[in-house]
Amino acid sequence: MNGFARRTEQKKQAVKQAVLELLQKIRDPREVTIQEIARQAHVSPVTIYNYFGSKEHLIRETLLDDVVRQVDEYEAFLKQARSFEEKVKHTIFQEVKLFKEGWADVILRWMQEDEEFRRSIELLNETRVLPLVVDMIREAQKKGEVDPRLSIEALLLYLNGWRELSEKIPASLYNERLVEDMVRLFFYGVKGETR
Repeated sequence: MNGFARRTEQKKQAVKQAVLELLQKIRDPREVTIQEIARQAHVSPVTIYNYFGSKEHLIRETLLDDVVRQVDEYEAFLKQARSFEEKVKHTIFQEVKLFKEGWADVILRWMQEDEEFRRSIELLNETRVLPLVVDMIREAQKKGEVDPRLSIEALLLYLNGWRELSEKIPASLYNERLVEDMVRLFFYGVKGETR
């Protein structure tokens, strides 16, 4: 990469970082302005339009890059030699963190605003996230951590039900103890582990 291309890429990354920082504060992508982004990234608004074409395209690309980064981190964690329980706990904790920080709201809001972004996220879920979860379940079944008589479809419904339930809990209630209790309920129900 020559010097010009490297500087261009550095400016693009600075602009995307500015978007992420502003969205951490403002939370609503519609309320972020090109002028604020330019000021935060130390570039001109014209530079942003030259690189990204529109505010919508910039936000779409920035948020999609961030979601892909999160999926990459999730995949790296799942590939580590850990128990199914550790993987589920990590998954719940990461989702709780996203909701508690308000980041999930930003993503969900932009999915409602931007059809192309929504389709990209759905494709990412179908092609990367779902296969990761299915592989995690199959591995747990092979290790005897999950009943092998249960179908993948039933287990996916169960996991999805827990995910949807966790999204309904107010962020102010989340803490380490609640996550631990959710994991315990997930694996052992209200009766608890029997030995």
